[in-house]
Amino acid sequence: MSSDARSATGSRAEDRLCRTMAAVLGVDADCLGDDASPETIAEWDSMGHLNLVMAVESEFGVSLSAEDALGMRNVAAIRRLLRGRGVQA
Repeated sequence: MSSDARSATGSRAEDRLCRTMAAVLGVDADCLGDDASPETIAEWDSMGHLNLVMAVESEFGVSLSAEDALGMRNVAAIRRLLRGRGVQA
């Protein structure tokens, strides 16, 4: 996602999500559009996914179930999950 696209949303939490994911996966945040997934980001492997779950919990102060973790199939799904927890993402 470009910085212009992130800025257009006006959401600091969304920026936090992109920064968190980029740091965990070791990729440029610009690679993390809503459709970014393990199929499009090579670094998003099984270990990367576990690290991502823990990082999202820590960064956003939420507790995720195994079902939640399995549902984190792409960036858009993670944003929906966080919004369901009352975090604007």
